[in-house]
Amino acid sequence: MGKISVDAFLREYGVAAKQKGTAMENFIKKHIVTEYIPYIEKDVVCTRIMYATCYADKDRRIIKFNTPTRQILFNMNLIDLYTDIEISFKDDETIKQYDKLMSSGAIYLLINAIPEAEHMEFSTLLDMKIDDLISNEYSLTAILYNLKESIGISSEVIGAAIEAITKEENNSND
Repeated sequence: MGKISVDAFLREYGVAAKQKGTAMENFIKKHIVTEYIPYIEKDVVCTRIMYATCYADKDRRIIKFNTPTRQILFNMNLIDLYTDIEISFKDDETIKQYDKLMSSGAIYLLINAIPEAEHMEFSTLLDMKIDDLISNEYSLTAILYNLKESIGISSEVIGAAIEAITKEENNSND
């Protein structure tokens, strides 16, 4: 079975919303097409979300977090991966689709129909990637290393500074 557009889904959703009983629950369930996404695929998607929402430039030199966009991309990727609804990730089409799903209330039903363990694993993986980025780019050790690389401070001087900082960080953690 192929993917359907957000607009086609919402037309069907409108019809299901008018029906009684378990029609809506059954309607949402029929659009969940997978219960599990392989870990490597989750990793790739989370990396793309991180790059799209944590850098101000394409060279990934300037970090600038955009948490609201990260949340939208996270939810829209969940819908794209677990349902038969095709999400566009081009230009401003994603936000338009998000707004349509949000204003109809369908986004909550879809996200809640995705297996909780999958949702949690995706969320945890994205959080870990963001934490790693912060540690790798903003820790004092990372700043000193990047400074060394950019202005050519001798390895001995920077090495001694990193060693002293690491020792001090380890002592404060004890």
